[in-house]
Amino acid sequence: MKFSHEELLDLTTPHGGRFAATTREESHRFCRRLALGHYENFPVGSLLIPRRLQQHFYSIYAFSRLADDIADELAQENTVEKFTALKRLETLLMQPEIVCGNPIFTALHETISTKAIPTLPFQKLLTAFRMDSDFRQARNYEDLEHYCAHSANPVGELVLRLFDLYTPEREPLSNAVCTGLQLANFWQDFSRDLPVGRVFIPQEVLSECGLAASELLAIYPNGRLEADTKALKVVKDRFFQCFTLLFHQTKSYFADGRALLPTIPHKRLRAELALTIAGGERILEQSFHLRHDILIRRVQLSKRDTPALLAQSARYFFG
Repeated sequence: MKFSHEELLDLTTPHGGRFAATTREESHRFCRRLALGHYENFPVGSLLIPRRLQQHFYSIYAFSRLADDIADELAQENTVEKFTALKRLETLLMQPEIVCGNPIFTALHETISTKAIPTLPFQKLLTAFRMDSDFRQARNYEDLEHYCAHSANPVGELVLRLFDLYTPEREPLSNAVCTGLQLANFWQDFSRDLPVGRVFIPQEVLSECGLAASELLAIYPNGRLEADTKALKVVKDRFFQCFTLLFHQTKSYFADGRALLPTIPHKRLRAELALTIAGGERILEQSFHLRHDILIRRVQLSKRDTPALLAQSARYFFG
């Protein structure tokens, strides 16, 4: 399900415009259709998620997808309009009493009420979308972690809350998993991010390896999608030195986060988390094995990875 500019704006209104739902069931169907039609990393379609919780996953994902689409699809539109739309989402989040037909927020507020979820994780996600819309390269790892604390870590918190497993002890372990996943995603996406002018490697890490963001951006001059091989050769050795640092730092997040698994009594969720961690680690390792070619190629898991992925996740599951 892909929305037009006008449709996205409809979904920022209390009534939902052309998507107005008159019943709770209509809202549920809308979120389910949206979530399953956009399946990504959030486990909305997983068979490991109990049926009783699936609708809650759909409503949370639909909210996140809407905010993401606004940040992305309105990128070329009036910037004021985009930030106004994100602000409207926050208003609908914080003032459930004004929602009168918007299918996403009708379903979301039911989830928030039923599972006693605070609004803060959702507010953090909206902050991350604002940060995406006003991109600035991280100065150091702390800046990168700050972004992950808003873009990725709230997802882990929400999953734990849906299963009634959120505790102060589990929070940092969940955050480590989510931060690792976010960083692994950054490192596999150089060939997508550089052409649009985004460098997620912190400035301090680049400087440590004698690199500048401008040298990486020069691989895709003027936003071209085809890489300049000469520019790639100039940076390849220094980049791999830099990527080695990023690789080991990201691995450490996964290593810390695996300690979450023995604390999860729900076997289905533990299996989902084990598979997610194993998948993130495998993407990270494959990205690293490409060396400097990761700047021009994107790794993706395939059926050939399935046996190793299942074996690794089983080891993590059983400890």
